[in-house]
Amino acid sequence: MRGKAVVVGYWRDVKYSVHVLLGAAEKHELLKEADFYLVPLDNLLNTVNELKVKYSRIAYIQTLLTTDLLTKHRKITEINKKLRDLGVVSIAGGPHATGDPFGTVISLGFKYAFLGEAEDALPQIIELGFNERDPSSVTGVFYLDSGKFVFRGRGFTSDLDKYPPFSPRLGLFNPIEITRGCLHSCSFCQVSYIHTVRTRHRSVENITFWCRYLLNRKIKDLRFITPDALSYRDPGTGQSFVELLTELNNLRRLGGRVYFGTFPSEIRPERIDREVARFLKTHVDNERVNIGAQSGSDELLKKIKRGHSSEDVLNALEALRSAGLTAEVDYIIGLPDETLEDKQLTIEHMRKVISMGGKIRIHYFIPLPGTPYALRNPSEVPQWLRIELMKLIGSGKARGNWLSQERAVRELLRLRGEGVILLTSDRARSVLSGSSRNA
Repeated sequence: MRGKAVVVGYWRDVKYSVHVLLGAAEKHELLKEADFYLVPLDNLLNTVNELKVKYSRIAYIQTLLTTDLLTKHRKITEINKKLRDLGVVSIAGGPHATGDPFGTVISLGFKYAFLGEAEDALPQIIELGFNERDPSSVTGVFYLDSGKFVFRGRGFTSDLDKYPPFSPRLGLFNPIEITRGCLHSCSFCQVSYIHTVRTRHRSVENITFWCRYLLNRKIKDLRFITPDALSYRDPGTGQSFVELLTELNNLRRLGGRVYFGTFPSEIRPERIDREVARFLKTHVDNERVNIGAQSGSDELLKKIKRGHSSEDVLNALEALRSAGLTAEVDYIIGLPDETLEDKQLTIEHMRKVISMGGKIRIHYFIPLPGTPYALRNPSEVPQWLRIELMKLIGSGKARGNWLSQERAVRELLRLRGEGVILLTSDRARSVLSGSSRNA
């Protein structure tokens, strides 16, 4: 028996993060030092048991979203308990582990939670998983030591160009992340609180290199990940999205189709004017862009720290319409502190957007760990508002999974109440003291 294996939990909602992690593993040449296995959660224990006869050391690495807990928290807890018995170290990272390291370790049973961005620290994380490194030497790790919480800061990746945006060697592709971090720190959004307000960008040269790589692999649709598409600025040259899209436009002649400012990205409304809209029209293949409005109430927009007004959204739609483009505008229903007047203003704003040719996408507020609203509850959605929203959806003018999100949030609030989601050191200590009493 020889060698080392890293078992990575893998399913649809976390696949992009896993691909990026494997790209970093390639850069660090970790694939030469250990075999990596991508395994669905239901097969994870069986896989580990099979690998135990082949490998001297096994580590379990998991990227977690908070919404994963809806269907997977019991299974994850069971797996971690059995892995401890097998002597296998489990480490969780990603948005949920960063936002709620207490619940990740205490309630879900991971040995370590990793906070922040993992690319630079990945070799140390893998060594930690193999019990070959002292956890106190790994930046970004959180763990319990004799009942005390140990934080070792947060992982941070300063240079996106250093790593591929996916896993070339394994052929696991996804949209190219061109910007990480966000200046705006909206109260409901995890981006600024996981990736900080320090924005980092891939260079134009690096982005076009990986686009050409995809084209050579017969992948024609070129898509990008960014919290704010028009904020792009090359870290080396200072070139803006204009220069980036000019270079990407050249790839359209090679058969590439450039999708920019659309899923899985968006454009902030205050950045769009007629000149920008005309430029987009001639340089991208998408006829529709995504705009985050979130509310039609200026007072609520201020409370959630959006940094734009409701009028900015309408001005952006007018500019896009003048260039022959349309928009899908995102709204969040049930935000904390949302008054009846705010709700009425939002419905009226939606109607204005529709009258200008826009489409509506409706979301329901999710209290995400790590954000200022993590411990807040949604505001009530009155019956009249539900009727209005369903009319918009029924007429084909709006879409969105807000009703299923509402049901999911009820479950997340239950998990928070039961201590599966902990969020704070006080709540974590309470659980630990209760566990010790029960013991």
